[in-house]
Amino acid sequence: MTPRSSTTRAQIVATVSDFRKARLGTMWDSISQRQRSSVKAKKVQGPLWVSQVQYSAAGDDDVLHLLRDTIGSLGDEEANHENYILPALAKVNCEWVGWRSNASANEPEPQLSEELKYKALMEDVSSPLTILYLFGGNFYTGSPAAYRRVVAKLAKLTHGKVLTVGYRLAPQNPFPAALLDILVAYLSLLYPPANSYHESVQPSDLVLAGDSAGACLCLSLVQIILAARKIQKSVKPTVLFNGRHVELLMPSGLAILSPASDQTASLPSWSSNASSDIFEDTLPALDPRFPACELWPTKPPRGNLYCEVSMLTHPLVSPVVAREWNGSPPMWIAAGGGERLTDGARFLAKNAADQEVIVVWEEYEAMPHLWAILFPKWPQARLCWENWARACVLLAKQQSTTVTSGGGCKIDVESLKSESVDVQALTRLSIDEILSCMKQHQNTVKPFLGDREKAML
Repeated sequence: MTPRSSTTRAQIVATVSDFRKARLGTMWDSISQRQRSSVKAKKVQGPLWVSQVQYSAAGDDDVLHLLRDTIGSLGDEEANHENYILPALAKVNCEWVGWRSNASANEPEPQLSEELKYKALMEDVSSPLTILYLFGGNFYTGSPAAYRRVVAKLAKLTHGKVLTVGYRLAPQNPFPAALLDILVAYLSLLYPPANSYHESVQPSDLVLAGDSAGACLCLSLVQIILAARKIQKSVKPTVLFNGRHVELLMPSGLAILSPASDQTASLPSWSSNASSDIFEDTLPALDPRFPACELWPTKPPRGNLYCEVSMLTHPLVSPVVAREWNGSPPMWIAAGGGERLTDGARFLAKNAADQEVIVVWEEYEAMPHLWAILFPKWPQARLCWENWARACVLLAKQQSTTVTSGGGCKIDVESLKSESVDVQALTRLSIDEILSCMKQHQNTVKPFLGDREKAML
């Protein structure tokens, strides 16, 4: 029997309003301030194992070439002005996280080497499931340390282990630096470099998970694999990685929350859900009054923190406009009905389902962006967490008819009762209408110039 919710619609509206008011005090913090706060080192304590690792593909220009080729193949043939700078390969800092049984809430981390901590983590794991987690933060904030509690919860509920990728952050590392780091981490899971703690992870045991911008990056990684298949005309494209030719294989599935699939924030729900979500009407970082710092504005100035404005409608930046999803693994997508980004999530789910991709869609009525993470005590959040973890488990090896058949539901905000919906009828928007909205916005974006002299006073 579905439990009755104790959080009413009115209480949700009031909580979201209070949340937005509380954010006013930090809204005008500089990009540097926000980023520094989000990447601070944190002490490990409590019922979780954390093992820090570093992966690299030094000297393997083939990985760079693969990324370059997929960006080119997915680009708009008529938009010859699309531009970006291909980043250099770099070492990627990651964290293995698992649930630590029999540890109290404030228990200190054992004084062990990172390798021994990983071995201890594996002793507490009872499932072969591995989750590659990509955190949110609008591409310019966040870190594995900041997300430990989130991924530890997934590890506890799934009995598996999680690798959180510390991808490079914008604006100093714009698109596609984050994707390059994620690609290196993904290949490292499948094909462990020398001296790695972990054994090779089988794709059937591997699930991509993420929230918001991290969910976007999960989708972009799938698009890279699909594009590589098309370029090489093979369902198992290869790449030279750490000195050997390896296959770039698909994971078993995706489990994503509140995907930020449209970086222009221009679809109808951005306006229609303005009063029910946590986002401001405009992005403060583009406001002429926004404080300049050493990171923002960039040199030369850009009009977007994550990428060049010309790339905003590229499928690896905004996966909502990706035209081809056929061949993707099953997807579990959860979105809030009160999110300003819901239109993008709905269309993405519909578009994939139209191409015979198995999509499990859950829409939580009236919920704001990232409700499960930001408001974890809400009954709607607890239900989402249960379903998210169950999806990760079932996606691995695709061991459920729910995963093999797909389907959608809408969850009532107060009763938590689930009503079936047709994923292929989630929205009437077409991809051409979406592109039109996005390009109209794209054409209005101006570079942020800031006031460096004022910032240095």
